Amino acid sequence: MDGQFARREDVGLALVLDRFVAVRVVQAWGLDLAKFQFDWDLTWAAVFLNADGTIYGRYGTRRAHENADQEISFEGFRYALEGALEIHSRYPGNAQELAGKQASKPRWPVPESMPALKDRPNVAPANGTRAGCVHCHQVHEGEVWSLRKSKSDIPDRLLWSFPMPDTVGLSLDPAEGAVVRKSELAAKEAGFEVGDRIRRFGGQPILSIADVQWVLQFAGDGGSVEAEVERKKQIVPLKLSLKGGWRRAGDYTWRSLAWSLRHRLAGTGPLKPSPSSPRRVEGMKEATMQLEVVKLPPDWVKDRNLSAAAELKDGDVIIAVDGRTDLKREADFFAYLLQEKPAGSSVKLKVKRGPKEIEAVIKLP
Repeated sequence: MDGQFARREDVGLALVLDRFVAVRVVQAWGLDLAKFQFDWDLTWAAVFLNADGTIYGRYGTRRAHENADQEISFEGFRYALEGALEIHSRYPGNAQELAGKQASKPRWPVPESMPALKDRPNVAPANGTRAGCVHCHQVHEGEVWSLRKSKSDIPDRLLWSFPMPDTVGLSLDPAEGAVVRKSELAAKEAGFEVGDRIRRFGGQPILSIADVQWVLQFAGDGGSVEAEVERKKQIVPLKLSLKGGWRRAGDYTWRSLAWSLRHRLAGTGPLKPSPSSPRRVEGMKEATMQLEVVKLPPDWVKDRNLSAAAELKDGDVIIAVDGRTDLKREADFFAYLLQEKPAGSSVKLKVKRGPKEIEAVIKLP
């Protein structure tokens, strides 16, 4: 980090960091999930907390692989650090307003206690000793597969996790903490304007985009979120309305979880909408389901669904699933398999293979 500050000449950020006790956690083995909860698919994240464990806020966000670096910045990190120091200066008098920032009680106390991770050779202990490390993204995968293993429902909150504010029409400037750079959809209807600085969201003080995501993560499937924005040196109260199914406007297939769902659940590689592919199916409308199997997973992928390997081929285009043709996105396809089809059941795929239409039946784990 020191070298980065020197190259960027951002000594101000280094001076702010000097006011913190910095602890670096490089893997999630033994991580206290009753304290540390955040977006598990980030390259890097920060949690600002008091010595007594009270969380002041979070930093770190990521939209997708192709623009992951655009959502973090030295400027935004410094803003969040300074905001955390300001909150700290008023603590514990402000403890009540921080209540919503604290982690909820987890189903499993540490990652390696998750049933799905206990079965993984690189996670499960051998002869009572640690066999390997737990990557942060494995925490997210472990939750999903453990729920499936126990035949429990998998909520949208776990698939479309930590939704970007863009999902509700809020595009925020990563260099400014949480300043609106574009407002549309539900955000525009709520009255958010370009240049608004979000001071409070869901009753919580906001230090970064990650704090906004935290509120959205635990927002209901419907209802509303109260907000306060600073606009021309005035505090303006707003209310963001959330319609049922609002999370599904986002896309989770950039996350590591998607590879697990492709290989273990569907037995495929990435599925791409065929209209954007050179293999576009002749005579089919863009509005219909056309998910192309770009490439089946190689043999070295041990967790792949072997029943799919026997039924599908590279270049196949899935045009119906159990008679449904409305699952147009990869995210919707996997959500159907995971949330509506129980383990051990079969799914019927109608597949376009060249000029022919065939039926493929896959058994789901």
